[in-house]
Amino acid sequence: MAQNSDLLYVFTGVSSAQVVSALNTVLNKRGDVEAQVAEWLTHRPLESLGGFLLSASAAFYLAERGINPKIQTFVDALYYISTCLSVGYAPIFAQTQTGKLIATLAMTIGPALTGNALDPPGRAEPASAHGQGLLLERLDAILEELRQQQGSAKAQTPSQSSPQT
Repeated sequence: MAQNSDLLYVFTGVSSAQVVSALNTVLNKRGDVEAQVAEWLTHRPLESLGGFLLSASAAFYLAERGINPKIQTFVDALYYISTCLSVGYAPIFAQTQTGKLIATLAMTIGPALTGNALDPPGRAEPASAHGQGLLLERLDAILEELRQQQGSAKAQTPSQSSPQT
């Protein structure tokens, strides 16, 4: 009996070539998926934040319930994860490895989602351009005032001739 060198096929019935082909298909579509996710995250920041908050809270609750005495209800998990999205303070600490992983994810991604929801990209540009225009007007007025003061100071300064004794 000839020995098959594809051990994956021997143990699972799926050949390595099939796995490689499937992975290549997924990786080739990754760019499209990433673009769709980025589009959704930037154009729907409140939905992104809400979805992340609720799903991370549910995952944290499932990971910590029965082990962490401070996580008795879903609201306890929601409270903890919501603080991870901002200041990071709650009298609750993750006790399981899965809970710590979820908390780390929330502390890493959460503030960016919160910032995006509170101040979406592109919204600050018009305000910034307007603020720069006001600043330039103010600086021009200060410069004009300084020039006027310098001109009047020159007019009032006596000539540099030496006084007679």
